[in-house]
Amino acid sequence: MLDRVPVPTDNIYKFIALFSLVVLVFSSWQMISVTTASNAIVIKNFPEIEELKSLDMRTRAQEAKLAVLEREMEVVINDRKVYVNILIFFTVSAIFGIIYGFWIWRRDIQPMVDAQNKAQLELLQLQVEQLRLENKRLVDSYQVDKPAQGSITVTEVLKALFFR
Repeated sequence: MLDRVPVPTDNIYKFIALFSLVVLVFSSWQMISVTTASNAIVIKNFPEIEELKSLDMRTRAQEAKLAVLEREMEVVINDRKVYVNILIFFTVSAIFGIIYGFWIWRRDIQPMVDAQNKAQLELLQLQVEQLRLENKRLVDSYQVDKPAQGSITVTEVLKALFFR
């Protein structure tokens, strides 16, 4: 019987692989979030920019608003590029971590675990066989000590003679 549940991070390679898998999921989700947020800002600002550009005569307030909106678009686009590049680095690192961790774990660690489990199974089978043999010996010794049915024992004969 197992006295503990094996944890999936029982060795460093499996931990690297599982941690990298978490990083991959997080990076992918974050890449989608960054792209969605920056696209929302671009979509919100684009009609206003085009409307202000279509005016022949703009006031100073409109010029300032146009400059701010264009700068905001530039910043959002540049930030998105930087964030996506960082997230691509994390994604690629995570993929390498997953491959490295699972490959080393499968190549080096898992064969030892399989051999250990096989040896434990063989040991348990031998113990079961030993218990069966001991149980058979006990049953056989009980059969030898037990008088045969239908035969009369000496004590029964003496009881019959004296207590009649």
